Amino acid sequence: MPLNRPLSRPHGLRAGFHADVRDSVSGLLHAGEQWAPADFLIAEHSHPVWEIYLQMHGVTRWIADGRTYLLRPGHLFAVPPRLPHRLVVPANHHHFYFAAIDLDTVERRRPGLVERWKDEVVHRAGAADLADAFAHLVRELTTRYEYAEEGLALAVDHLVLATSRAMVPTAAPQLPIHPAVRTVQRLLDREYQDRWTLDRLADRVGLAPAYLAGLFTAQLGRPPHKYLNERRIDRARQLLATSDLSVTAIALSLGFSSSQHFARTFRQFTASTPTAFRSAAWEHRGEPDAG
Repeated sequence: MPLNRPLSRPHGLRAGFHADVRDSVSGLLHAGEQWAPADFLIAEHSHPVWEIYLQMHGVTRWIADGRTYLLRPGHLFAVPPRLPHRLVVPANHHHFYFAAIDLDTVERRRPGLVERWKDEVVHRAGAADLADAFAHLVRELTTRYEYAEEGLALAVDHLVLATSRAMVPTAAPQLPIHPAVRTVQRLLDREYQDRWTLDRLADRVGLAPAYLAGLFTAQLGRPPHKYLNERRIDRARQLLATSDLSVTAIALSLGFSSSQHFARTFRQFTASTPTAFRSAAWEHRGEPDAG
């Protein structure tokens, strides 16, 4: 059965939500995804459980335990229970995920998963892979699925697993991919909102553009520009289904030059318009379309 998860939007946000969950089965206290203006501050607060943040876009400064932490895109910031922390002086508009989780509940369900978590602030760069886990959690919170209780618990476990992995050195890849291809792939996975050109990508890895394009296509099955658009459209599907950002705002946030450019690309990959896709997704959620 679907769960009751009250969603609200704190005053001053550009878009996004806060879900007050307090679910004893999953261990999730609250979570959300928010787009905030430059003057949006978060006052000092603490929670009885761990709180995990992932900076998606923009740069922010947090104060916790007497130290200042500068968060850039792809940075993980996790605060242990009962430790006061606050957001100060955002440099610009910013976008972030957050979740407050009772790790004792997760530990009972997944023994050993949280053994690396210590009673101290965690700050890690290069944690953009957590976006997939947060997106999973957002879908469970904003969509009326069957098996909702089980789905939410799995999403919480996914996020805790991804965070635990971010605390240790990166695992070695199992497939022999050229280092330049892997670097470009990671750039496109994590910074898909940038307006990448083949020349810029080639300059980043020190290869000729034509050689990089051929190497990338041979190893990943499509050229860099198509891979980039796949990542953008995957993210667009999620934002259309779970956020109330306008189509134009989504287009610009994903690096498209205009909403028309976005709509053409979206149709190429989905055979649908962004508006029609959103309407169908919101109808499935049982809520009115945001437009």
